[in-house]
Formats: sequence, structure tokens, C-alpha cells
Amino acid sequence: KDRTVPLPQAVREALKKREELSQAYKETGVAVNPLLLIQLPNRTSQADEDRQALIVRALADTHDISVENGKLAIYLSENKKNLENLTRNENEVEVLIFKQAIALGWDCPRAHILVLFREWHSSEFSIQTLGRIMRVSEPEHGYYDNDILNYAYVYTNIADIEIKEDIGRDYV
Repeated sequence: KDRTVPLPQAVREALKKREELSQAYKETGVAVNPLLLIQLPNRTSQADEDRQALIVRALADTHDISVENGKLAIYLSENKKNLENLTRNENEVEVLIFKQAIALGWDCPRAHILVLFREWHSSEFSIQTLGRIMRVSEPEHGYYDNDILNYAYVYTNIADIEIKEDIGRDYV
């Protein structure tokens, strides 16, 4: 019997975008492995804990993305894996799961995509989190001819999320 766990739709769509970005970088001749960030809520219920486990298992089962093969990084207070050299453009990590630790003072220009499962209660926190994906992968190069490489992407299951015009402008 097939025991594959389905990924939430927001994660599936974000993975498709990550592959599209990866291909665009290859076609441009640039060595950047785009990073997808998955922001989980603080654990407030068993359902939150189950979502994390489901995502980790489904990434491994359906996309061969795991901590063991170096394609998944985890940055949680109780669990930190594969964080060494994560900010290098050619690092093999494709997905980073976090809650809030990376929001302040973290710079990883290859991070293009955010899957958001966490409500934003603070505008400062949301600005900082969006700022993690609103960077150009090669600042010394500037913008790319292939326009999809010049944008950030946010996927979520939160119905009432709002990205303020002065925060995201035309970039997200």
C-alpha cells in the first residue's frame, strides 16, 4: 500500500517555483541553488507538530529532499540541521524549515521563496521575514535578464494575509 504523505498545496506550488527558478539560473549560466523557506507557527497544538512532521516526511517521500541527503535544513530552537554554509549560493540545501529564528539579522540572497504557515502579528517581524527573500542572489551582478529571477514569491494557506504596498511593492 502507498504510504506517501501528500504535501500541503502551498509547499507543492513553492517547490514547482523553486524548480523553475533553478532551471532559469542554469539557463542564465549562474551557479545559484534557490532556497525555499518554510515558516512554521510556534507549536501551540499537536496539529502544528503534526504539520512539521508531515512536511518533513512528504519532502523526503515525494521530492527526495531530506536532512540525510543534505537537501533539507532545519533551524528550530530544539533542532538545527545542515546550517553550515547555508548562505553560499551553490549550497546543496533546497529547503529550510524554520519558525522565527532566521527573521532577524540573517542574510541569504539565494532565498527566493517563502511558504508561510505562521500568522504575522507584528509588522516589524513581517518586514524582517519578507526581507529574507527580497534580495538579489548576486548583488554584484544586479538584476537578471530573466525576470523571474528578480522577484520573491510567497505561498500560504492563510486566507487574510496582507503584504503592505510599502513593504513588498512590485517585488513580491
